[in-house]
Amino acid sequence: MGSVNLQKFYPDNGTAIATDVNNNYQAIRGSSQGLNDENVGNESLIHDHFNFDVNIRHADYQSNGYYVSTGTTLAANAQYRSLTDTSVASGATKTNIADKDHEIAHGSTGVTTTQVGAGTKIAVGGKADANNANGIQILAGDVIHVFWNVTAYRFVPDNGTLTNYVCELIDKSSTRSSILNYAFVVYPQFNTQDSLASNTNFTDAGDGSHGFSNDTFRNPSDGVAALGGGGGVADPNSTGLNNLTPFADYRTDHWTWVPIMMGSGGATSGAGDDTVAVMMDAQNGASNNAIGESKNCSGQTYIKVDTNKNLYAIQLYVAGCIGLHYNTTTTKNGSFVEDQAVTNAQGGIDGTLHIERASIGYVIYRKEGV
Repeated sequence: MGSVNLQKFYPDNGTAIATDVNNNYQAIRGSSQGLNDENVGNESLIHDHFNFDVNIRHADYQSNGYYVSTGTTLAANAQYRSLTDTSVASGATKTNIADKDHEIAHGSTGVTTTQVGAGTKIAVGGKADANNANGIQILAGDVIHVFWNVTAYRFVPDNGTLTNYVCELIDKSSTRSSILNYAFVVYPQFNTQDSLASNTNFTDAGDGSHGFSNDTFRNPSDGVAALGGGGGVADPNSTGLNNLTPFADYRTDHWTWVPIMMGSGGATSGAGDDTVAVMMDAQNGASNNAIGESKNCSGQTYIKVDTNKNLYAIQLYVAGCIGLHYNTTTTKNGSFVEDQAVTNAQGGIDGTLHIERASIGYVIYRKEGV
């Protein structure tokens, strides 16, 4: 601190004079009225002179709380379907538009919940009550840091009534050998519309109506054009690689890739062999359908706010299976949702990604702090 000139009583220990004592008191009192030049020059930049909280508008973290022991089969609601659908009749179209993407919404018991503050639906600004989020008014210039983690147990190819484990041309009766390399994608979406954080009001940060960023954030394209008859399914034979998302045209750095590689040996490896998913599996020992350990898949993104909005909630989504492709017309690399694994097949990659624990957090920085 700065200098304070005091009358010294020690070591003489003489008679205390009231005037000297009063002068000392006034000198000490005066020094507390502000930082003098020496204080400013020598000590004004020390940590204690700053309040760093003013640079953060709010921060929070949430986990779904779902933990199981090794070897446990995850709850049905923790198993997220690929875009294809094996519930329809054999030989019919198997692309199910309703399975384009899913909220990662299972809670601590593995049961789906739409409640804000549960699953991966985090209430921005905390919860106002049991059902509503407080929300925060984010302002142009603010920066939102979102971070997340999912533990993927395994990808399980369907091996049910249709015997079309990956698609109709790759199954245990096929004489062909194939290797397929795809992934599921996990990404956040945002609700700027209602404190209940209704699932219908979540969108990407760059959405023209409900978003708050001018950046070209893009969620995975569905890759599917619905048939005129509707019914929630589409014809993969007529769509192929439609809606390819070129990486050069959109921001996809908010995607976390959960890789999946599958292979089928056909008759060359023995009749009746299932498709092998070279993927994580936390069960004891390797099985004929999946090998490896459970895998933590993490991600984060930074988003600059360009439009003032009330932000109520953030939630994780998963979509897949995602493929990669090079467009020779535009000479660009991009991604698409796989609804046609093999030419002329009537289904894509049928199966479910099993997710155990999942967490999400955020920090909202004021524009003065970044």
